[in-house]
Amino acid sequence: MSVSRPEPAYRVLRDLAVPLRDGARLATDVYLPEGGGPWPVLLARTPYGKGDVFQSQFILSMQFADAITEGFAVVIQDTRGRGGSEGSFTPFADERDDGYDTLEWIVSQSFSDGNVVMFGASYVGATQWAAAASGHPALRAIAPVLTSPRFREDWVLPGGAFHLAFQLQWAFEALAPVEAQRRDWDGAGAGAAAALLREMRRDPASAFARRPLLDEPLLTVAPYFGSWLRRPGEPQDRLPAGPALPDGATPLPALHVLGWNDLFAHGGLRAFERAIAPGAPAAEHQYLIAGPWSHGNMSDWQGDTWHGYDSSGAGADVQGDQLRLAAAVVAGERPDLPRVRYFTSGINRWRTSETWPLEGIGTRELRLGADGALRSPDAPPGAEDVDARPDPAVDRWIAFTSDPENPVPSVGGPSFLPGLLQGRNSGPMDQREVESRDDVLLFTSQPLPAPMQVTGIARLDFWGACDREDCDWSVRLCDVDAAGVSRVIADGHLRSRFRDAHERGLEPGVPERFSVELSPTSHVFASGHRLRLQITGSNFPRYDVNPHRMVPIPVARPHDYVRATQHVVIAPGREARLLLPVLTPER
Repeated sequence: MSVSRPEPAYRVLRDLAVPLRDGARLATDVYLPEGGGPWPVLLARTPYGKGDVFQSQFILSMQFADAITEGFAVVIQDTRGRGGSEGSFTPFADERDDGYDTLEWIVSQSFSDGNVVMFGASYVGATQWAAAASGHPALRAIAPVLTSPRFREDWVLPGGAFHLAFQLQWAFEALAPVEAQRRDWDGAGAGAAAALLREMRRDPASAFARRPLLDEPLLTVAPYFGSWLRRPGEPQDRLPAGPALPDGATPLPALHVLGWNDLFAHGGLRAFERAIAPGAPAAEHQYLIAGPWSHGNMSDWQGDTWHGYDSSGAGADVQGDQLRLAAAVVAGERPDLPRVRYFTSGINRWRTSETWPLEGIGTRELRLGADGALRSPDAPPGAEDVDARPDPAVDRWIAFTSDPENPVPSVGGPSFLPGLLQGRNSGPMDQREVESRDDVLLFTSQPLPAPMQVTGIARLDFWGACDREDCDWSVRLCDVDAAGVSRVIADGHLRSRFRDAHERGLEPGVPERFSVELSPTSHVFASGHRLRLQITGSNFPRYDVNPHRMVPIPVARPHDYVRATQHVVIAPGREARLLLPVLTPER
C-alpha cells in the first residue's frame, strides 16, 4: 500500500514589485517554505504569465510543492512588459540586465541565503542563458529545457531561412494576444492589425501563406519582426543582429535538457558541447538529458510513434534531476548524475555515458548515387542494380523543380506544428505524402544486414546548382521499415544567400559546394530497415518559401516568386556524402 506524501506547508507573497535600474518594476511571486529560512532560491522568469496554472508542468517544468519540500524558496517573475510587470516587451532585448537586477534583489531579501538556481523551458530557458551571461555571483547553476542560446541560428533564421511557422505561432498564440490587451493599437492600422491577429488565430495556414509577410499590420502585431527581418534598402546577404545572449560556454554548472524532436535540439546540443570543451570555465559541471521529445511535448507519443512508458519527461524524472543538481550545487557538492543520459529511438531505451561524443562513435560515410542509392564508398553494386548503376566516371546532374506556389509540405521532424503542446506534426511521421512528389529527390540504402545506431549530428556534403539567383536546400534523413513506411528521423535546411561563401556571389547554373547539418538524434535503424535521404527545395510552413530571386524576402510580393530548377551534381571529385555518427556495434 502506497503512502502519499503530505503537501508541504508554505506561504506565497504575490505581486511583489522588483525594481530595475531604469525604474521599471517587475511583478514577482515568492513561494516560501514553512519556517524562518533563509533558503536557496529557484528562479524562473517568464513572459507567459506567472499565474498560469499549466506553466509549472509545461513551461516551468517544475512542481513548486516538490521544490519547497526539498527546502527551496521559489521565485516566479513576469518578464518586462508581460503579465503584471511594467515596461515594454521586446523578446530577448532586456533579459540580461533584467536578470542581473532580479538576482540582485533576491540576494537582498531576508528569505534568501544568497544562492540562486534558475530553471524553465523554451523562452524561460533563454532567460537563464541571458542571466548567466550577466555574471551575477549569486547565480550558481542553470537548468535550461528545450531551448537554445543561439538567437539567429535557432530562434529566427535556422540555415538562413525564416523560422516561419514557429515565429508566427509564437506571436499569435503566446505573445500578441497579451500585447493587444496591454497597449492600444492606435492609428489607421489598428483595425487591420486586430483583424490580422484574429485571422492568424482562426486560420494559421493563411498567415503562413501571406505575401508580403512583413507589412504594417504584422509589424503592429509583432513589432520586433522589424529588426529581426530585413526591409527594402537593407543588405540582404547578412543576418540581423542578435540580442545579448552568450556566444561562448556558460560559466556555470548546468543541466541541459533537450528533445531530439525539438526545434531547438541542434542549438541545445551545441551549447552543451561548447560547455564541455577543454578549457571551458565549468566543463566538469555540465550534464545532459536528451529525450525523444518535441517542443512543449515531453510525452511518450511523438508524431505517430509511441516510445514507451518511460520515455516521457515524467518517466525520465527530469524534475528530480533538476532538484538534485540545485541541491548539490548550493551545498558545494557534485550532483549524483551521469554526465549524459540519452534516449535511443528504434529500441526505445535510456542509456548513460560519461563522455560526449559517445565512446565508440565514428563517422560512417554513405555516398549518394545517380541511381538513387545510398552506398558505402567501397561497396560494390548489388546484383539487383548492376545494370542500373551509372558509370561513376560520368557527371550526373539530378534535377528537380522547386515551385514557390506548391512548396513541399512540412511533415514531422523537429518542428513546432501545428501548435504548442499538441505535438501532432512533430517527430517521426509517415513520409508517403512527401515522397510521392516529383520535386523530392530520394536516395535509399539496401536493407541493413545488422542494426545501425546513429547518435549525434549527421551532415550532408554535396555539390548543387540552381538556375536562379537563390535557392534553398532541405534535407531529411528517414528510417524505412520492412513494410516500406518511411519516417523522418532528422532534418536540416540551408538558404544559399546566407552561406559564408556568399562574398564571391551566386552564379546561376554553376555548381557550388554545400554542407547541411541535420538535427541531432539517437536512433537505431533496425536490421532489414533502410536509410533514406530526401533532398528538396522547400519545407513549408516550417520555413518561409524562397522566391529564388535576390529580393528582400520579407516584403516579396507574389510576382517576385519564380520557379527554380535545382540540381544535385554527382561527378568525380564532386561526390555527395552523407556523414553519419555511428556507434560501433556492442560486443
